[in-house]
Amino acid sequence: MGTIGILGGGPAGYVAAITAAQQGADVILFEQANLGGTCLNEGCMPTKTLLESARRYRDIREADKFGIRVNKEAVSIDWPALLERKNAIVSRLVQGIQYLMKKNKIKIVQGKAAFQSPHVVLAETLDGTVEIKADQFIIATGSEPAALPFAPFDGNWIIDSTQAMSLPSVPPSLVVIGGGVIGCEFASIYSRLGAKVSIIEMAAHILPGEDADIAGILKEQLEKDGVDIYTSAAVKKLDRDKKCALIEQGGNTREIYGAHVLVAIGRKPSVNGIGLENAEVAYEKSGIKVNEKMQTNIPHIYACGDCIGGIQLAHVAFHEGKVAALNASGIEASADYKAVPRCIYTFPEIAATGLTEKQAKEVYGAVRIGEYPFSANGKAMISGEQAGKVKVIIEPEYEEVVGLSICGPHATELVGQGVLMLNGEMTADLLERLIAAHPTVSEAIHEAVLNAQGHPVHV
Repeated sequence: MGTIGILGGGPAGYVAAITAAQQGADVILFEQANLGGTCLNEGCMPTKTLLESARRYRDIREADKFGIRVNKEAVSIDWPALLERKNAIVSRLVQGIQYLMKKNKIKIVQGKAAFQSPHVVLAETLDGTVEIKADQFIIATGSEPAALPFAPFDGNWIIDSTQAMSLPSVPPSLVVIGGGVIGCEFASIYSRLGAKVSIIEMAAHILPGEDADIAGILKEQLEKDGVDIYTSAAVKKLDRDKKCALIEQGGNTREIYGAHVLVAIGRKPSVNGIGLENAEVAYEKSGIKVNEKMQTNIPHIYACGDCIGGIQLAHVAFHEGKVAALNASGIEASADYKAVPRCIYTFPEIAATGLTEKQAKEVYGAVRIGEYPFSANGKAMISGEQAGKVKVIIEPEYEEVVGLSICGPHATELVGQGVLMLNGEMTADLLERLIAAHPTVSEAIHEAVLNAQGHPVHV
C-alpha cells in the first residue's frame, strides 16, 4: 500500500491518519501545533466548556424557580478557574489523540509542512528541515478566522474567536460582528456571564442559514439575556480610539461601543503557504477543489475538512477524512452529505438536519410541516426549559421526512433522530407508528410527526 503523508492533525487529518493506518498503510502526520486542530484546541471543545459554565452559573442564580434558596449575591464567576477547567479538558483530549496516534503506529512530524513537488513534502521542525516522500498525500490543513478587510485583528480590541476564549476577564461589554453560529454562541456565553453584548448581522435575521422562525426563538431569548441585536446592518468603521463600531441600518448610522470587538464573520480555508502550486493542486480562495472521493486534480493527492470549503463542521471533517483515507488506501468510498447535523450550542440550543422549510419549498413546492412546542412538553416543563419547538418537514410525493429543525432543550442531542430518519429515508406513516418514551423531550419529535399527519395528541 505504501506511505501516506497527511498535512494537518485536526478532525479531518487525525481521522484520516487512523483510518489509513487501520488499512495497513504507513502513515506520516505533519502538524505544526497541537493535535486536534481548531475544533479541539480553539473551537468546539473549549467554547462548549465555557457554555457549560455559563449555563451552570445561570442555573444556580435561578435555583429559586425549583424551590431552592441561594444567596445570589454570593454566586460569582471565578474566571481564572473557569479558564483552567477549559484548558484542562482540552489538554486531556489532546492527550487522547496522542494516544490514538501511538496506538495506530502513526509517525508524527511536528512542524510546518509544504509541498516541494507532487510527491515530496518539506517540513520545518525544531531539529531542522526534513524532506519526506510519500506515495499518497491527504491535505487537511483546516481553516482560520476571516477578518474584516478594513479592520484586521489586533489581538487586543479587535479579536477573533480564539482570543475571545482567553480574555483576562469577563469584559463589561462585547460587540459581536456576525450573527452566525460562532457569534451567537459567544453572545450566549458572555451575556450570561454578565457582559453587555451587541450582535451586528448583515442578513435580515441572525443564523441566516436556518429558518427565520427558528432563529427568531433564539433572538427572543438572547434579548431576554440583555443582548442587543442589529440585523440588516452593515459595519462601516471600527474606531479603536473611541472603542466603537459605526454601523448603518435602514439608512441611519449608529455607534455601538464595546470593550472588545469579536469579528465572527466566518472562516476561510487555510490553503496558503503549503506549496499547493509546487504540487500542481488546483485551488481557489474558497478552498481546494475535490471530487466526491476527496480526490484533487492530482490523482494521488486528496484533501478534506475545512480546507476544501463546503460545510465547515468537525463531524463533516471526520466523515471526509475517512473517505479520503479509504480512497487513498485503495478502497472506494464517497462523501454523503444528505443528513449532516447542524448544531448550535446557544441558550436554547438549535439543531437541524436536511432541508430547512425554505429550501424544501424551493425543491418540492408544497411541503407538509409538523410542529410541536416545548411549552406543551412535560419534561421541558419540569426542567424549566420550555422555549422553542420541533419542526418536521415532509415532502408531498412519498411523505418522506426531508428536514428536521429543533430549537429547545437538548436539541443537539435530539437531532440524531433526524439524521437516522433522513439516512433511512423514513416516511411519516412509519414514524407515526413508533412508540416514543414518556416523559422525555425526545417525544416532541414524535408529536411533531403526528401533527404533520393531522393526528395531534398533546397539543
